[in-house]
Formats: sequence, structure tokens, C-alpha cells
Amino acid sequence: MPHPRASKEELAAAAATEVFSRYGYARTTMGDIAARAGISRPALYLLFPDKDAVFAAAIRRMDEQKHREIKAALAGLDGLHARLLHACKSWGCHGFDLIEAHPDSADLFDLRFPAVRKVYDNFQALVTDLIRDQVRSAGIADTPEVLARCLVFGMRGLRETARNGKDMGRLIAVQVAMLLRSIGDHS
Repeated sequence: MPHPRASKEELAAAAATEVFSRYGYARTTMGDIAARAGISRPALYLLFPDKDAVFAAAIRRMDEQKHREIKAALAGLDGLHARLLHACKSWGCHGFDLIEAHPDSADLFDLRFPAVRKVYDNFQALVTDLIRDQVRSAGIADTPEVLARCLVFGMRGLRETARNGKDMGRLIAVQVAMLLRSIGDHS
């Protein structure tokens, strides 16, 4: 049975995730989060010392959920192309769609926040794991980590130029295909 404090923190983090996803960091107040969680502001401050802490908890929660979804889907896919494409589209298009629906949610992708940088690090590690064997067998000079970083942050740039969600998915597919050709995967 979970500790009562943990369940209150999870409830508050879930509420914060909803509020930050709609209004972003700048427009969200601790009062907004407390109201959504059904607790008082003082009770929220007992769980989290400030808005930065609850924002970090919400970001971690979203990241953990997205990684669980991606990893579960990867288990049923064959081939590097299918696996990498699914991971990148799931991760990249989710963010695009969220910002398209709620422009203020762009704060959730602001690299000034340490929790957001950790999200990018986590996805970069996932991509690195996916491409590691192929990069090593290709015998190219760049490391899997560097190639993964280029892909992940390239997707960030695509978000700025994509016209809509469909275009974002197409651009991600092109970027994944280019990476795979560069490392010799022709699946």
C-alpha cells in the first residue's frame, strides 16, 4: 500500500501536469494547481516547496509515462527503422500536438528548466540504445550518443518549422531515414 504522502504528491503532480500542459509554467500558479488537485495552497506547499518543484515533478511524471508507452510499443516492433521511427514520432509529435492545442504549453519544452533538459537526456539515451549496435557495426567515427543528440535536437528544430502535426510526422520520418542511411541500416 502506498504511503499516504506519496499518494498526495502523485495527485498533486497529476493535477500540475494537467494545468501546466494547458497554461504552461508562466501562467500557472500554485493556487491553480491546488484547486485542480482539490487541496488547499498550504497543503500543496507542504508537498512541494515552490512552483519549480511541482513543475519538475510534473515534467518527470510526463517523461516517465511517455517512456513507458514508447518502450511497451517497441517490444512489438521489428527492425531498427520501425522502432526508431515509432519512438521519434511518439515523442516528437506528442510535444508538437500539445503545443498546437495549447500554445502556452511550450514552457514544457523550455531547456532553461533542469527537468526539461533531463527529459531530452532521457530520450537521447533511449535513441542511443536503439542505434548503438548499428552505429558500431557501421564503423563510422561518430558515437551513437552524438548521432542520437543530433536526431533529438534536430526534432526540436523541426517543431519550429512544421506546418501541422502531419507535417511534423513526415519531417521526423525524413530525419530518421537520413540517420539510418548514414549508419548503413537499409531496413
